Amino acid sequence: MCLSRAIPAGGPNTAAVALLLNGRKFLVIKRAERPGDPWSGQVGFPGGRWKGDEDLMATVKREVKEEVGLELDPTSLRGVMDPDSPMNAPNLRVYPFVFNAPPIVELRLGEEVAGYRWISKDDLVEVEWSGRPAFKVDDWIIWGLTYRFIKRAISCGIIF
Repeated sequence: MCLSRAIPAGGPNTAAVALLLNGRKFLVIKRAERPGDPWSGQVGFPGGRWKGDEDLMATVKREVKEEVGLELDPTSLRGVMDPDSPMNAPNLRVYPFVFNAPPIVELRLGEEVAGYRWISKDDLVEVEWSGRPAFKVDDWIIWGLTYRFIKRAISCGIIF
């Protein structure tokens, strides 16, 4: 199944990211370079780890607000993709929430984010990076978990 309407409950070792769609384009962010951050400088979707008394919808809303300044409307949720785990944290289950993005004037980047781009499937160039499959978009490399989520979203027709 490509998308589920069920909202995962969340819990220890869970996280949520937002695949924000704006027509044929979707948002990727580049994380700021920070010592001790295992994903420092990587390109991915906005999102982060579950905290305490929230379901994963609350997690993704909180993280997107912190990282790019957008208030997500739960009614714009298209669904939730099956989770996957990053190679450097195999016990972490990351759930991608697919949203239609609100009309956007400008994003307000939080301290964890160095930059962002709205890209389309046509912008993605398949490459090998450090012995792994990846996408190149200009000078940004998208690999690992985000690469796998994008490949799945393309095969499901979410990204077209």
